[in-house]
Amino acid sequence: MALQSLLYLSVWGLTSLYVRLNGSSKTIAPTFMKYNNRLYSLASLVLLLLILLSGMNPQYDATARTLFHASKFYEYLDILSVTAAGGSVNLHFGFHHLTTPWLTFVRVLPDSPRSHAGWRWFAAANTAHHALMYAYFGGWAQTQRMREILLWTGEVQLWIGMLTDGWVVSERLVARGEGDDDVWRLMVSAGLLGTYFILNRRELREKEREERRGKED
Repeated sequence: MALQSLLYLSVWGLTSLYVRLNGSSKTIAPTFMKYNNRLYSLASLVLLLLILLSGMNPQYDATARTLFHASKFYEYLDILSVTAAGGSVNLHFGFHHLTTPWLTFVRVLPDSPRSHAGWRWFAAANTAHHALMYAYFGGWAQTQRMREILLWTGEVQLWIGMLTDGWVVSERLVARGEGDDDVWRLMVSAGLLGTYFILNRRELREKEREERRGKED
């Protein structure tokens, strides 16, 4: 995992350097982003169905967890393509995409049922949100109504994840009277989700301030 993160950061740094020296891509990167977003929207929908199916048929559980984890590495392309197109990567965007593979590595990927207990709640909400979000950014549903829906689903998925982690931890403590060895996984997950929530709220406040300044000017 550490090597993969370092590789990602290295490629991101090299992409940023190339853009500074040679300018951003005006055709290839934007076109790639458009169709990649559409592809990932469809892939998220398929993954959502697999996650729901795994809840009814345990034989698909390991496959669903592995693909959900792998999908977070695929999202690295978001950062790289936005950078190549000359876009800016803010703190929320960058931190989220760098750390979600770690979240799923710790919380979802382990085979122990005690480690990934309740994983489908957040995974289903997350993939549903991504199916809508990437359709929006891919140009399939770029409406004000969809933007409002995404603001709602973006926060709801985080709350679902945090509440699920909290519920599993409390259940363990009540049942045992003390923490288990793998409770740390739940705490890491809840901590990252809480950080995403705070950064998302911060980003929304900044956008609101910019809009107000624009109206005043």
